[in-house]
Amino acid sequence: MTVDNDDRYTLQVGIPNLAFQNKLLMKSVLAFSAPSISYGDRERVLVLLSIADQYHMESLREIQATLAETDQYDHILANAAMMGMYGSSSHCIRIWLAETASSSDDLQRGRFMPKSCQWISLFRAVRVAYTGLLNDRLETEDVAQLAPATSPIQAVPSCDFQIHCECKVTSWGEQPKSPQDHVLYPILAATMVSALKGLRKRAEEIVRNGMGDYRNRNIPAIHNDSDVQACFAALELFENIASETFPDMKLMSNTSGHSRLPSEVDISTVGNVSKVSPWMRRYAARITSTIPSKLPRRFIMAFVHKAPTKYLNLVEDMMGLMQGGGPCGHGITRCLLNPINSEPSLPHQLAVDIFAHWLVLVMLLDKVWWIGRIGAWELGQLISLRKDTRWCMSLWKTNGDWWPESMFEISRQFNKHRAKDGV
Repeated sequence: MTVDNDDRYTLQVGIPNLAFQNKLLMKSVLAFSAPSISYGDRERVLVLLSIADQYHMESLREIQATLAETDQYDHILANAAMMGMYGSSSHCIRIWLAETASSSDDLQRGRFMPKSCQWISLFRAVRVAYTGLLNDRLETEDVAQLAPATSPIQAVPSCDFQIHCECKVTSWGEQPKSPQDHVLYPILAATMVSALKGLRKRAEEIVRNGMGDYRNRNIPAIHNDSDVQACFAALELFENIASETFPDMKLMSNTSGHSRLPSEVDISTVGNVSKVSPWMRRYAARITSTIPSKLPRRFIMAFVHKAPTKYLNLVEDMMGLMQGGGPCGHGITRCLLNPINSEPSLPHQLAVDIFAHWLVLVMLLDKVWWIGRIGAWELGQLISLRKDTRWCMSLWKTNGDWWPESMFEISRQFNKHRAKDGV
């Protein structure tokens, strides 16, 4: 998990010491520790995940009461960082449980199925907390959005269990392989330029044709122009991330207006962040890509941190269609559907198209244990949604192959042959 001395101090000295002083942070640390040792025996994994979820929910409820306490800012940022990593790591465990489930596991699967909307909100938690402190506006609404849309899994009293485990300490020099070493990397590098051109072309066609069609027919607007603007901001962010992932390629030679972070950002004297300990302040800035990072897992996952909230809301609406018949399980709303043919609106379709392209890059991070198969799993869910005959999906029904689906299939074939060969 650590890449330099600052990271090691934060995760092995700074946050543990804070956790001994703060009960709710300790609960988040304990929650995150459970997925890190969840492997092997399925029943043991279920027990650990149940305990972890209990600790996480308790911490989430209790943190709201501390937001106004200036002496708690270190704990708030540290807690948000732990929540973010817990969100993605527990999602990885849920994916493993879903992929390895048998017919006899049906009763358990409902409680432990992956919840797409939830992991995104939790992963974004530290960005929400950090920007709130930067802007002197850390409020209960910021934390409230981290709560899961569905009821948590049934809590298991931790006092009923005694967990004994042997922990393997990873050596400092033993880091996950870089994306360049991934089997998919050369294939993505060879096809990324055309994929980006096709994605931007579809985005521009929405502005040129789709939005205009709605207005010309005098049909009441079912989405705002701000939705499309949010999608274009996310598209520009994705293009920047793609150029970081494939530095030897001129991916954005035909586009303009792409802003990059300055080489250094003053994070010491802005807002309430100035009241945070320097080591915690630097760590939060690094993991949220507030300051530049050359670490692939950070600049690729920065998409979730830095994409507009309105854009992520569009993505989560569509993910809700996969998991409960409507946005995050609450039913299909009129703001999501086109009243002409009852299909998701064009901004929703564009949002997910961009998101699917980004998930292809996330597949390059499958050796990072708290990210794992999130990219492949979520992309597979979106591919299933795209093929769902209940929706017309006019934006996606284009001639030729859909790049995310093609890359997903190539990855699936690679994994199939590796499993066959025992690799």
